Amino acid sequence: MPAQSPRLPKISVIQSFKVAAELGSLAKAAAQLALTPAAVSQQIRQLEEQLGSALFVRTQSGVMLTETGKEYLRYVTEAFDILHLGQQNLRHVAAMPKLTLYSLPALASKWLLPNIAQWRTHCPDIDLSLHGTHAQVDFNATPADFVICFGEDRYPQLDKQRLFLDEVLPVASPALLQRYSAGSVLEQAPLIHLDWGNEGRFLPDWRSWFQAKGLSEPAVQPAFSFNLTSLAIDAAVSGAGLLLGQKRLISAELARGDLVVVDALSLPLSKPYFLAWPQRSRSQPGSEALINWLGQLANC
Repeated sequence: MPAQSPRLPKISVIQSFKVAAELGSLAKAAAQLALTPAAVSQQIRQLEEQLGSALFVRTQSGVMLTETGKEYLRYVTEAFDILHLGQQNLRHVAAMPKLTLYSLPALASKWLLPNIAQWRTHCPDIDLSLHGTHAQVDFNATPADFVICFGEDRYPQLDKQRLFLDEVLPVASPALLQRYSAGSVLEQAPLIHLDWGNEGRFLPDWRSWFQAKGLSEPAVQPAFSFNLTSLAIDAAVSGAGLLLGQKRLISAELARGDLVVVDALSLPLSKPYFLAWPQRSRSQPGSEALINWLGQLANC
């Protein structure tokens, strides 16, 4: 037989092979496919020539797969199974539209997740896919429909809705507070710092807080530094030190008593959080509901 062709056979030819292999008869395959036996026989012959190997042994009662035919049938069956699965998934997508929301990880885990069950009540017919990322979202290369961002400068061309301006205040775990007297905790307890890189200048730090409080910054003491807000919050809950926690992101920990406010003085962040989207997202089913829902959460 000629050398194997790099081109894929036509799907109709592969289907004829699959049906003939399963039925063990070209005539029965022809009847099921509404073709003539001669047409099926020609398709099988073309397939064998293209693959460069015999797939069937002809017998008096029909056809029998060769070892190569058995191996090829395994791949063909797997490929058709994948196609059927894809078709079912497409039906699901058509039946249940989906919106994809990208967000900064800390906002996703500490602000959105505690309220995520409300989305199903708010909009029961639209699936919501939530992705956490610090990277700039490319709406042409990802399935993103919306993004929650810090400030509006990163997406100047997108439509936006202001969500909220957060503030920070000093908090600690009850276990840590038990280790210090009420008057000494701010002077002696370890401090937890957040390193936001270039965005750090928009986040009040301990130095600015002590200055606003009219206190001298404590002498150098043991400290922890994290580049992820969620890690810093978890560290504070574990009793590692004092944290200037974002009020919106520690509300669940405050409500549970995992964190306690050490001093009432709070400082605002220098930029608010925004919801941003390209114009095409407004045509997606449920987009208005998502914009309204996040607006309601932001105003709670």
